[in-house]
Amino acid sequence: MEAVVEQPALTDYEIERGKPMPSKNHSRIQARLSKELLVFYEDQYDVRSEQSLASPNPPLVPDLSIFPAEASNWQQDEVKESEVPLTVIEIVSPSQSDTELTAKAQDYFSAGTKSYWLVQPLFRTVVILQPNAEELVFHNNLLTDPTNGISIDLKKVFR
Repeated sequence: MEAVVEQPALTDYEIERGKPMPSKNHSRIQARLSKELLVFYEDQYDVRSEQSLASPNPPLVPDLSIFPAEASNWQQDEVKESEVPLTVIEIVSPSQSDTELTAKAQDYFSAGTKSYWLVQPLFRTVVILQPNAEELVFHNNLLTDPTNGISIDLKKVFR
């Protein structure tokens, strides 16, 4: 008789967002990427953390999403953003696979996203995927996304 391995119950966070709870390294990288993006690009882009998106369908919640800059309206808020982000950034958590996250990229591309960053903390690497283009791989150097002109020093992100 085979032993049955019980999987831990999903948390509300994991169920709502459709992804695992972030780890310490995940959190560090998300904060550092946000900082770098905001310091150098806040006049051009809105950088949002854990923004629920109405599209693609089913709705997804990327770790970070980049939109064209817009004026803030603190009197009105949206739970799900109806616009499609220019760029989506996903940070691989220990319980996720590259294959799982790469499959999500196609959903974003179908909705109109121009680039998808797959951040791999273990290897201090970022892979940029684009619709109908070869992937770009960056490791511990200057990342440049040709779809939006963003450049980030990965030595600062993975310090």
